[in-house]
Amino acid sequence: MILIPTLWNRAAQTACVTPEASPTHVLVVEDDLMVGAAAAEALEEAGFAVLTAASAEEAEIILGQETVDVLFTDIDLGGRDGCDLAHRALRVQPDLSLILASGRSRRCHEDRIPAGAAFLAKPYRLPQMIREVHRAAQGRSFP
Repeated sequence: MILIPTLWNRAAQTACVTPEASPTHVLVVEDDLMVGAAAAEALEEAGFAVLTAASAEEAEIILGQETVDVLFTDIDLGGRDGCDLAHRALRVQPDLSLILASGRSRRCHEDRIPAGAAFLAKPYRLPQMIREVHRAAQGRSFP
């Protein structure tokens, strides 16, 4: 669960806008529609181009059709999980930056999280999520 509007810090938002001419494309995968919508809205307000999916299966369709810079996914998606999605996504888009989120500790998922993926513990604050996505986007090499 994300702690939403009351914890939104507009000052933190402007510090995280990406400087590239074209926005960073982020795919947000979250089966809780309210949490996904809050995350997507915050990222859009921070200057990211955002796509959303409610399942790993839906996300894979998007990844097959769109170039994405950052995959931000919940691990516990109800069906196939975010760790499986992340591994499959890297096969389709090897330069993809990954951020996985969970209400359980990283240690619970450690053996399944792809190497180099960032982890965000739930509940997280929106400015914290934006900083993590910005950090992941900066780790990519832009043409």
